[in-house]
Amino acid sequence: MLPSKLRTHHSVYSLPCTSEYLEELVADCLTKAGYTNDWKPNRSHSVSVDITLDEGPTISVKSGIYDPKKKTLTFSGSRLGKHETLDKMIDHVISTKADYYVCVAKADQDWSSIPAKNENKRYYLFVFKSENLPYDVDTWIEKDNGTYSLETIGMNASIRPSMSYQLWTTVDEVLCGYPAKLDIMGI
Repeated sequence: MLPSKLRTHHSVYSLPCTSEYLEELVADCLTKAGYTNDWKPNRSHSVSVDITLDEGPTISVKSGIYDPKKKTLTFSGSRLGKHETLDKMIDHVISTKADYYVCVAKADQDWSSIPAKNENKRYYLFVFKSENLPYDVDTWIEKDNGTYSLETIGMNASIRPSMSYQLWTTVDEVLCGYPAKLDIMGI
């Protein structure tokens, strides 16, 4: 179902499907599969939780970059600049997290630098529990440029002041699972 919706997206747009557009496609797929949810087309792009199922978990929908050679997924998260300390930033990430991540990533080698609508495209679908990402470990380090960095088994994360203290995460397949390939043939 999602590949069909992505194919429709690419009949109109050359660029990858991201943010609210991706949220809508995922929410619509869930609804059509019988999982009613609260997603509305109001461009809210809310913090952490994008979709709440009427009978079940919360979901954060992410686009990202997949590196098949390194077997890693990289995606961005909340901007945390309004929180005064690292502890408050991490507390916010933990307290607002969704139950699951649904990540629809692309691998740079699968896309041309200027994609055309009729070009074949490949996405990688990851669905995993947010509890797999250990943001709350005590190994965060502040670097000279003010960036906070976390390196733990299977995951690297950073909070970058140059980007309004946005959280960036790179996670190994050991934590996020092996992706399903979604091939979108040129239209």
